[in-house]
Amino acid sequence: MDDIRYADRIVSADEVKIAARKAQVYYGTNHALRDVDVDILGKTVTAFIGPSGCGKSTFLRCLNRMNDTIPGCRVEGKITLDGQDIYDARVDPVQLRAKVGMVFQKPNPFPKSIYDNVAYGPRIHGLARSKAEIDEIVESALRRAALWNEAKDRLSSPGTGLSGGQQQRLCIARAIATSPEVLLMDEPCSALDPIATAQIEELIDELRAQFSVVIVTHSMQQAARVSQRTAFFHLGRLVEYGETGQIFTNPRDPRTESYISGRIG
Repeated sequence: MDDIRYADRIVSADEVKIAARKAQVYYGTNHALRDVDVDILGKTVTAFIGPSGCGKSTFLRCLNRMNDTIPGCRVEGKITLDGQDIYDARVDPVQLRAKVGMVFQKPNPFPKSIYDNVAYGPRIHGLARSKAEIDEIVESALRRAALWNEAKDRLSSPGTGLSGGQQQRLCIARAIATSPEVLLMDEPCSALDPIATAQIEELIDELRAQFSVVIVTHSMQQAARVSQRTAFFHLGRLVEYGETGQIFTNPRDPRTESYISGRIG
């Protein structure tokens, strides 16, 4: 892959973690997403913003093949992770989702203990050979999700017994326990109160030292706070993509400017 020239900078090929070229999504005959070209960088938080129904969550689900689970959904074009086409027939979607973890809008801990929620992925992917190794992975994931101190004395308690913000951090711990390279977050704070939201945002900033983080958010303020790069979607198209400060202060497309100023959306 050659270097890519964006309006705000030149991106070298080795910085790119995920690349999409002419990505299309169809739900039956509905052409939901059109011609998306984007390069998502390593160790960076990328925010997808845009009005409801604009295609941002649809595109996010393309990045770990979650759209495979939707009847009648078809993805065309090319999406690569470290240069490998993730829609190649030889790619196992289950293994892909271990590399590209996902956190959903509503906290959805399994009806299991806190420990078993985090241990689930490493067990099914064979990432540990002993109970001691699983213990280590669980503790490490809970620490990285800033939940260890609150959970260490109640690991056998149900994950569903935690507060909303704690449940979302548990879901983040569950997602990172398989040591993914990319973490996708689909409006991870929309069901949380302001204090829990602030904790998750702080955590996202810490996680980018280890992962590429892609977050869909309906909150432009959140995108401005947590991301380094922002993609604006509108009516099923990627309108503009660039450095977050530039997108919010000096957008190049009038549609972006209209959305950010509140005239559309």
